[in-house]
Parts: sequence; C-alpha cells; structure tokens
Amino acid sequence: MFSGIVAAACQVRSIEQKSGIHRLTLDLTGLTHNLEIGASVAINGVCLTVAAVEDLSVSFEVVQETHNLTNLRLLSTSKLVNVERSIRLGDEIGGHLLSGHIAGVVEVVQVQAASNEHGIEFIVPTFWRKYFHTKGYIALDGVSLTLASYDHKSGKGVVNLIPETLRRTTLSNVTVGTLLNFEVDSTTLAVVDTVERMLQSASMTMSEQKTQS
Repeated sequence: MFSGIVAAACQVRSIEQKSGIHRLTLDLTGLTHNLEIGASVAINGVCLTVAAVEDLSVSFEVVQETHNLTNLRLLSTSKLVNVERSIRLGDEIGGHLLSGHIAGVVEVVQVQAASNEHGIEFIVPTFWRKYFHTKGYIALDGVSLTLASYDHKSGKGVVNLIPETLRRTTLSNVTVGTLLNFEVDSTTLAVVDTVERMLQSASMTMSEQKTQS
C-alpha cells in the first residue's frame, strides 16, 4: 500500500525488453535504505516489485499489460518518474490509501501556472467518470490529490498543485497532451459499485413482481 506522498522524482537509467518483460532501472539515490528484492515500490503510481538492487540502481520488471495500460510505455532514458516506497504499519498517511493498481491514463488539456499554485485540467475516460466527484480523491502519477472541480458529463477534472508538490514531483513538467496514470479511490469505487448492484437488484425484483402480477 502507498499514501500518495511521493518521496522524490528519480531518473531512469535504462529500459530493456526481453520476452515481453520490460526491465526498468532507476537511480534511487536516497531511497535504497533497507530496500530488498521483492519489495513494492510505486513508480508513477504503478506498484512494481524490486527485481535487483545494485548500489543506487534499482531494477523492476514490467509486464506487457502494465506497460500498455500506463504511461510507463512512454519512458526513456534520463526521464524522471515519481517514486514512493510502500508504507509500513504505523506510518502516517499524509495523502490517501493507494494500492498502486492503475485504472488507466488521463490526458492533460490545460495547464494554468500561477506564482503560488499550478492548475492541471484533464479528461477522465468515460467508463471511470462515475467514480469521481468534486472534492473527491484522485491519484495522478502516484500523487494524492483532491479534485478542485469535476464535471461528470464531460469528465473534465481540475487539480491544484502547491509549490511543494511541484518541487517534489514530475507534475511540474506537465504540459497539454501529457498522459498521467490515475488510480480511483478504493472507498469511492466500493460505494459506487455496491449502490449500483443494489439498485440493479431492486429493479430486477420489481420487474419480476410485475411479471407475476
């Protein structure tokens, strides 16, 4: 599990592909203390497993499905990615609980820069729009954020970024057309799906009663 509080933006050292597996190696300077093979690390919000640790270089293996679904497919050497180590029992949850299971990507359609904050506007894919609402949570490239505004019909959402978020993460480099990984808030997803099932069940029951009468 993760909290959506990115530790640092780290550089890609290399990307290799072999037998459908993409091996991603990063420079995790300052983040390798007690990091072992098999540990979970969020890279741009994607939960990946450590495959190798060599000094400050850490490698991860990305399967084809994850590669195709996320913006990890767009990475190249020297690019920066958001990195968060998994949380431990007793750690403070500064953002909101994340699993690292990415739903897909959103496309940035507008960026508004100001002296004290950045505004990023994006479009949520149609299937996922029911899971978002104004003041609700969203994670973009692993960063826990609150939707400043959201239009369910168009899927257009806006998040505002404070200077500290811009300094610590790759979101300072976002431009129009950038694709960002997004994760749905698990609590919202569970509530929406449960209510839909209940309404569907009630509708079926009413239909059966009308048929029998």
